[in-house]
Amino acid sequence: MGMVGADIAALRGFVADLGRRRREIRETTNKLSAVVRDLPWVGSDHEAFVRDWNTIHYPGLIRIIDDLADASTKASRHADQQERASH
Repeated sequence: MGMVGADIAALRGFVADLGRRRREIRETTNKLSAVVRDLPWVGSDHEAFVRDWNTIHYPGLIRIIDDLADASTKASRHADQQERASH
């Protein structure tokens, strides 16, 4: 019979990778927000673009960051459960 359960080290590596990716997305999101804020652009098109960034795109990226945090928590919990079951 083959292995049943999870490779704990692989799960822990996945959790670490999720953390790195979350930080990268957060840093990129913050940089993009600064670029959007500082664009040398005047007029109603700029106002609409900034409004879309602030109400659609930025919150969407924050949701992704939050979803990755949730996935990390769940994967970590599964690794903990697998570790307890293996001992």
